[in-house]
Amino acid sequence: MPRLPLSLAKNLLGYLLALSSLSKATSVFEPVGLALGSQHSVCGSVFESFRLNQSFPLATLDYGHEVAGYPFFEVESVHGHVQVEVKYSEEAIGLNHNFSDGPFPYAVALANTYRVETYEITEPGRIDAFLLQGGQRWQSIRLLTDGEVVFTAVGFVPSIPVVDMDDLPGTFTSDNEMLNDIWKLGARAAVASCVESGTQKTMWEIDEENGAFIRGMRAGTTPNGTFFENYTLEFDTKIQSGGIGWTVAFPVASPARGIQLNLVAEHQPFVNANTTIFRPNSIIFGYGYSFVNVTTLTSWHLDTFEVPFSVRNNTWYRIKTVLGNGHLAVSVDNASIFNVTLGDYNIGESRIPGGSIDTLGSWGFGGWQDQAGHFRNVVVYDSASGTELYRNSMTDASAEGVVREYGVRTNYESVCLDGPKRDRLAWLGDFLHTVRIVGTSTSRYDLARGTLQLFVDWQTASGLMPYAPAIGYDPTVSSYEFARGGGRYFEKNEVYGIILPDYQILGVLSFAEYVRRSNDLGFAMATWNHWADNVDWISEGVNSTTGLLSLFGAFLGPSEGGAAINCAFVEALRAMAQVAVALEKHSDAGRYDAMATSLAHAINERLWNEELGIYGLSPSQMDEFSVSSIAFCVTSETASPQQAERFISALSQLRLGPGYKDSSLSNSSDPETNLSPNTNGFLLLALMQQQTPEISSVALALLRSLWKPMLSDKRTATGASWEYVNQQGKPGLGLFTSLSHPWGGAPTYILTEWMAGIQAAKNREGFGYEHWVINPQIGMHIGLKEVRSKVVTAFGGYLEVHWRIVATDMEVVILAPNITSGIFKLNGFEKRLSGRNRYMFSVAI
Repeated sequence: MPRLPLSLAKNLLGYLLALSSLSKATSVFEPVGLALGSQHSVCGSVFESFRLNQSFPLATLDYGHEVAGYPFFEVESVHGHVQVEVKYSEEAIGLNHNFSDGPFPYAVALANTYRVETYEITEPGRIDAFLLQGGQRWQSIRLLTDGEVVFTAVGFVPSIPVVDMDDLPGTFTSDNEMLNDIWKLGARAAVASCVESGTQKTMWEIDEENGAFIRGMRAGTTPNGTFFENYTLEFDTKIQSGGIGWTVAFPVASPARGIQLNLVAEHQPFVNANTTIFRPNSIIFGYGYSFVNVTTLTSWHLDTFEVPFSVRNNTWYRIKTVLGNGHLAVSVDNASIFNVTLGDYNIGESRIPGGSIDTLGSWGFGGWQDQAGHFRNVVVYDSASGTELYRNSMTDASAEGVVREYGVRTNYESVCLDGPKRDRLAWLGDFLHTVRIVGTSTSRYDLARGTLQLFVDWQTASGLMPYAPAIGYDPTVSSYEFARGGGRYFEKNEVYGIILPDYQILGVLSFAEYVRRSNDLGFAMATWNHWADNVDWISEGVNSTTGLLSLFGAFLGPSEGGAAINCAFVEALRAMAQVAVALEKHSDAGRYDAMATSLAHAINERLWNEELGIYGLSPSQMDEFSVSSIAFCVTSETASPQQAERFISALSQLRLGPGYKDSSLSNSSDPETNLSPNTNGFLLLALMQQQTPEISSVALALLRSLWKPMLSDKRTATGASWEYVNQQGKPGLGLFTSLSHPWGGAPTYILTEWMAGIQAAKNREGFGYEHWVINPQIGMHIGLKEVRSKVVTAFGGYLEVHWRIVATDMEVVILAPNITSGIFKLNGFEKRLSGRNRYMFSVAI
C-alpha cells in the first residue's frame, strides 16, 4: 500500500480511533422497559416477551433514549383476528394522540411521514417495516381486534450508529453528575442526527410491469415540472391498501406545498382507518403540506367528492387531473369526479398572490397513513394545446431512474440532519453547533465533511449555498429547480438569498470550524473557491455608506444593519482568514482580515450605544438588544473587553423562565414565547470566554435552568438536547418539538473547552490541536473538584486532561501526541509543554 501523506495519515488515524469507539455496539435497538395494560404507562418493568389480548391490549415500550431505525417485530404465536396499531414518539404523551407526535410532511426526508402504522398479523414470524422511523424513545403496540398475539422481540434495525455514550472518542466527566449528563445531550443528538451514506434507504419499490409501488408518505415530487402550470397530469394507479395520494401545482422549493389529492378505496383493510376525513369511494381535495395541520405546517382539507362507483383494491384506474384557467378537474377512467373553481377556495395565505390556490408547480405521488399502491405510465401535457411536456413509465428501477428523479433514493452522501425525527434536512446555519459537538464527542469528521460537501454540491452559480438541501435528491440534475422553484411568490428568484440568508454566514463559520478542528486541509483546498464565492455573495450586502451588512431577511435578528448578523460576519471573516493562512492563500487572508476590521469598526461606530452599554439591534433600534447580538459581538471580539463586560451586564433584562428570550422586543407576557437552546448556546460560549467568577456563576445557572429540564422527566427526556424549551421548562413546540436536536447541544463542546479547559490554540497554530491550551479556570470557578476529558487530535491520538483539586493544589495529568505542544494556564500561572506524551505536575491555587 502506498504511504499516505503525513497530514492525511494523521487525520485517518483520528478517524479510525473514532470508528473503533463507535463500533462497540449491539446490532439492534431493543426496549429497556415494558408496561402492559389498557392505557399508556411510563412505569414499566424490564422488557420480556409479552402477550396482547382483551385483558392486556396495550404495550408501552421504552427504549431509554433516542433511537432510530426500521421497526421489526418477532411474533411467536397468533390466535384469531389480529390487527395492531403501532405508534412512535419522542415524548411519551404523543402515544395518547391519534397521530402520535406526527405526521411530519415538511419534507420526504427518506423516513416515514407518519408516526402510526397498522399491521394485520396472520402467522408467526418476523415482520419488518419498510419505512424508517427517524427518531423516538417511546413506542406502543395496541391490539385493535379480538384476537391474541405473543411478541418475543420488538425493536429497530439501526439507521444510525449504536454507541455507548460513556465510550465516545471525546469525553467529559466531572464530580458534578448534572454537568456530565448535560454534556451527553449534545453528543447523543449528534449521534442520532449524523447518518452515514446509504443508511437511509430508498422509499419506493420499482418493477418493470407495475411501476412504482409507493407506501403512504408525503408525496415524492419530481423537479421536472417545477415551472409548469395549467397542465394535465395522467397516470395509472392500482390501490393495494386503502387508497393512494398525489399532488399537483406543488413547488419543490419553499414553501414546498400545494394541491393535495387522495383517492380512497371502498375497502379499508384496517379497523382504525380514518373514515372521517378519508371516506371510502371518494376523492379528498386539500391544500398545504398535508390534509391535517401540524403546528407550523398549515394544511387545509377543502372538500370531499364522491366517486360514483366502487373503488376496488388491486384494480387499475386511469386518473386524469386538469389544471387550467383557475380550475381543477379530476376524472377516473373518464368518469368526471369534480370540476371546481380554485378561487372558490380562498385560503388567505400570504405567500399566495391574491390568496387563491395557484396552478404553478410540479406533481408527485404518495398517500395517507397505511395506504399503498402502484403508479405507472405518467404523462403530462399542456391543458390548452395538448402539447406533451413529460412522459415516464415509472418502470426504471435503477438508482439513476425513478427514485432519483422523485427524491426518494437512498442518501448518497453522509450527512448531519437537523434532527432525526423532524426537519430531516441538512440546515446550513444549524450545522455550526453540530460540527463543534462532533469535534468534541463523536469525532465523526467524515460525517461532518459529507454535510459540507452536500452544501457545496447544491451551491448555485451566484455563490449561494442551500439553506436546507434535501437528502434524497440529486443536485446534479435538480439544483436549479430547488434554488428557484419557490412558486409564483418568489418569481424564480433564488430562495437561498431570500429565506434565512444569514445562514450563509453560519455556513461559512461551520466550514471554518470543521477545518480548524479536523485540520482537513485537503478538503479545505478542494472546496475553497466555493466558500470564497459564498463569502463574496454575503459581502455584496455591505452598504458602502454605513459599512454595515444588510440582507433580505435574517434568523439571528434584524436584517438591515443588524448587530447579530454583522458581528457573526466579522467572526466568519476572521475564521476564513485563518483557513486561508493554513492553505497559504495569503492574499485572501489579508483581504478577509481587512474586511473584518472594517466591518467591526462600522459596528462600533454605528451600533454601539455608549449610554446603555449595548450594541443596538440595528441602526433604527438602538435601545434594543438580543441574545444573538451579545453572543456574536463578544465571541467575534468586535466588542472590547470593557464593552463585552458592559453588554453582558445587561443580560438580566432578557431573563425569562429557564433561559433568556431572543431579544428585548420579545413579549415576556406571551406564554407562547419560547427559549432557544440554539441562541442561548451561542450566548453560553460568550459567557464562558469572560472567565470571571461572577459570569461563570451566571453560565452555570443557565446550564442548570435551561438544560437540566431536558434530563429531569423521563416522559420528555430522550438523552439528547431539545430544539425549543417553553417557560415552564417543557418542550417548546409541544409534540412537534424535536427532542433530539444538535442545535440545542452547545454545552457538549463548551464543557470540554471551558470546564475541562481543553482548547485548540488560537489561529492557524491550533488547527487539529497541533498546539493547544489547557485552561481549567472556569471549572475551578464553579466549584468542580475533579474533571477528566479528552478529544481526538489530527496528530496521531488523543489530547486528554485529568485534573483534581487536593487541598490547596491542583494536580494535573495531560496526555498528548508528542509532536504537539501546549500551554497550561491557571490564575496567571503558565507552563509550556512539548516533546512528551505525558505531563504531570501540581499548581498551587
